[in-house]
Amino acid sequence: MPATDLTLALAAVPGVPAHAVRALAKEGISTMADVVWHLPSRHEDRRRMEALAFQEALTPSCHHVIVTKCANKFFGRGKGTFEAVVQQAGGLLGQQLTLRWWNMPWLSKSLAEGMELIIYGVIKDFKGRLSIVHPEYEIIKGGGDDEAATIHTGRITPIYRLRGGMTQKALRVAAWHVFQHLPPDFIDDLLPKPSEQGEFAGMTRAKALREVHFATSSEVLAVARRYLALEEFYGYQLRVAQRRRRMLDAGGRAQKGTGELLRDFFAELPFQLTDAQQRCLDEIHRDMASTAPMNRLLHGDVGSGKTVVAFAAMLRAIESGAQAVLMAPTQILAEQHARTAEKWLEPLGLRIALRTGSKREDGGVELFERSIRSARVSRAVSRVSRETHPAGPSETRYSRRRLPHFERPWAKYFISFSTAQRRELPPHARQITLDAIRHLHHDRYHLYAVCVMPDHVHLLIEPTIDHREPVSEAPVFHKLTDILHSLKSFAAHAIVKAGWPDSHVWEKESFDRLIRSEADLQEKFAYITENPLEAKLVGPDEDYAWLWTAGEGAPRDAKHGTRDACAPSARPDIVIGTHALLFNDELLSNAGLIVIDEQHKFGVAQRAKLIRKSATPDVLVMTATPIPRTLTLTVYGDLDVSTIDQRPRDGVKIITKVRARSKQAEAAKFLRDQIEEGRQGYIVYPLIEESEKVDAGAAVKGHAEWSKLLAPLEVGLLHGKLSPEEKEHVMKRFRDGKLDALVSTTVIEVGIDVPNATVMFIHDAGRFGLAQLHQLRGRIGRGAHTSYCVLFIDDKDEENKQRLAIMEETSDGFQIAEEDLKRRGPGDVLGHAQSGEAPLLFGELLADTRLVRLARQLADKTLEDDPTLSRPTLAAFRDAIATPEKAQAMMQ
Repeated sequence: MPATDLTLALAAVPGVPAHAVRALAKEGISTMADVVWHLPSRHEDRRRMEALAFQEALTPSCHHVIVTKCANKFFGRGKGTFEAVVQQAGGLLGQQLTLRWWNMPWLSKSLAEGMELIIYGVIKDFKGRLSIVHPEYEIIKGGGDDEAATIHTGRITPIYRLRGGMTQKALRVAAWHVFQHLPPDFIDDLLPKPSEQGEFAGMTRAKALREVHFATSSEVLAVARRYLALEEFYGYQLRVAQRRRRMLDAGGRAQKGTGELLRDFFAELPFQLTDAQQRCLDEIHRDMASTAPMNRLLHGDVGSGKTVVAFAAMLRAIESGAQAVLMAPTQILAEQHARTAEKWLEPLGLRIALRTGSKREDGGVELFERSIRSARVSRAVSRVSRETHPAGPSETRYSRRRLPHFERPWAKYFISFSTAQRRELPPHARQITLDAIRHLHHDRYHLYAVCVMPDHVHLLIEPTIDHREPVSEAPVFHKLTDILHSLKSFAAHAIVKAGWPDSHVWEKESFDRLIRSEADLQEKFAYITENPLEAKLVGPDEDYAWLWTAGEGAPRDAKHGTRDACAPSARPDIVIGTHALLFNDELLSNAGLIVIDEQHKFGVAQRAKLIRKSATPDVLVMTATPIPRTLTLTVYGDLDVSTIDQRPRDGVKIITKVRARSKQAEAAKFLRDQIEEGRQGYIVYPLIEESEKVDAGAAVKGHAEWSKLLAPLEVGLLHGKLSPEEKEHVMKRFRDGKLDALVSTTVIEVGIDVPNATVMFIHDAGRFGLAQLHQLRGRIGRGAHTSYCVLFIDDKDEENKQRLAIMEETSDGFQIAEEDLKRRGPGDVLGHAQSGEAPLLFGELLADTRLVRLARQLADKTLEDDPTLSRPTLAAFRDAIATPEKAQAMMQ
């Protein structure tokens, strides 16, 4: 029988009251499908009726009662209660119980003396009278439309998540009548038919959904939930298996290498690989030597030595004549990897290139150079012709996302403004404009990039603190409107003075105040500079004069006379960067190996986009967040897994303690003692600025407090809103030992390596997940000295004290990751963008490992029998695999 059309409007379902239809429609529940997939969050067993006397209790109970009297009681400004006095139906004691509803006078039209009810609630003693406040009730006799079957009581009752004006009764009544209206097989099965002797014998998708809403027994409900969990895992495993098959079918190149670079590399290393590192490297090299593309996960605990294994794998790609690429989630980590590569690999004669949103250190054009100490602006000039720069496709190739503006005075803004009536500025007027923009640098804003075009200007700025304002705890920044007014007035005055025909130089304040992601900015600037004709930067055969702020002196490409000559003279062997790598097709065209570090910080889509830049490269993804076995079967199911389960530095001990916030003064004394012994420390806060909604410590305020507590010691401040050159300056001072302590946000979570840092204090530790705390703790214990981590929580926060106890008990990242997964789920541990899937509705990864394995077996069998999923019953899966975003819709 074909599946029922679930798009039928709820108003057309017999038995659903009009008031329930209206209430649910306001919250977006208007069809049968909406009700079917609004799943209960839990169930209450209301089958047992208390037939004895009423008595005070801590838990709710069900009673069959008769109403003996009821009335409204009003007091003060229309407020009041509706009270009904009841006694046990068939009870011999005549004991009474008061049911009380606040501010619900209309109940007098629903309840009356003599009615028989089933009630559910917690009985309490109120001034010597037993009562229930706001009980759930069901009229079983005397209501005129007595229920043929109980919906809210006398059964395993579904409890739904509510929003807006929804109520349990309205949603439950609607669900009841929807399922009464639907035939037994109202929806097609996605799973293969279960065996007649197995645990799922007789179960179908339709029956499972019906049981989840209105269970016939606890045992059948448990089977139904397991069936739907298996269905979820089956969908995930089909997508994973299909991705894996497509990767293998694409084919790749065998990268065997000569072994010379590896031999020289290991000869110069000041240490030997552990057995676990060598085992993982052998697995990687074995994959790379195959013609099938490698798709492997390398994971291990903090400090297990993944980076050296990754570099050794990159050398194999270089020996085979290809490039190697390493992408990191942050600029700080990318720069640290670059320093390590220069130390270990440049002596081998290899060329290392760093590409981030702000740096391009291999001789290429600098789009986002942020080292602006001198604020000198350089100009690269070349002749542009249609032969050397043909106009690209007519459609614009950069993103035009529009994000809402909100006040963040410290943010970076991409600003565009045009000339009046789009009149073109002569060269001297463009130079005046550039000088005006430079003039206000540091005084009103930090200037990161500027492009002065014939009839409009693009610039990227970040407002600075307005020191004219009185000193306060919250710094006051220059307003963007004032900055633009001053800049344009200053430039217009000079342009008019130099001969502009009238006083109207610029359009009114119609500039772009939209906050955009760094990736958007990178993409737009790249579009303008790489497509000068199409972007109307210049006309044919005109000088190509784009301008940018630079550090000390002119960029290396400025000495060249043509744009073609600006390209690097030799291709780098290893490219290290951030998300900026996603926008450079040419750079990655010969990549033989792509390494993605801290994989959990990237989304699945980002990973796929980077891989598409090269022709079937080998891919190695790394993470220092140990991945529980269940996740390697689901979220990372398309990857082979190598685990470094051994640490090179087992002798370094990290002592972790959970302490109340009130112990901060004692902790400060301990930190001072450690500093006097020559050590350094981190002090971590979860937020940058104070929030009215989240009561967490702020790094800015914390820096001021700790500077006083540790005076006259040097205390630095590091957070994500500092400019990249400011971050690098702070980190360099800390690495060089010029800062004794560093107050920071979680920007230090990954990749920071300062062996002399042996102390870490984490404020508001209850705000962090266990896996993230373990990552942060991994920033210490990287040298030869015993290290100490203190997790501060509120004085009476017993819940987090118990949750964080595992941090005191173990330093095993795998054990901590399992506990974090158990408490929070894969979406919270890894982030939904990383997991690439919607949150699980039924499955629990740790509890359902057996189902995950079974789902994988079923998925492999399905693809063996039908590789293209051509059978009609698999159409939904076929669409979802082709477009992963449809996965959740498929499950519904």
